[in-house]
Amino acid sequence: MEEIDVRNILAKNLKKLRKQKGLSQLKLSNEIQMAFTFINDIENCKKWVSPETLARFASFFDVPISTFFVEENENDKNEVSDLFVNIICDEVVKTIKDVRKRFE
Repeated sequence: MEEIDVRNILAKNLKKLRKQKGLSQLKLSNEIQMAFTFINDIENCKKWVSPETLARFASFFDVPISTFFVEENENDKNEVSDLFVNIICDEVVKTIKDVRKRFE
């Protein structure tokens, strides 16, 4: 799975959650104090998100971060993108290394 596929999954899931709450992009941007254009760019796969932004979305929608990377497959089962898991693992390793450096 390529990066653009992950962006599409994120965009689709963000839009789905936003619509489930009955929010426009503008209302969502006001609720989470984020630029409307940024929300629009994410939903149109023009921008990527930081871990902090993902955390803000997850907190607002009261869902785990992995929710944004779940893709429905043809068997109506949800699968978390392997690329997402690899990215998160890389971020966790980097964070652990950074913390270790602080205590050396």
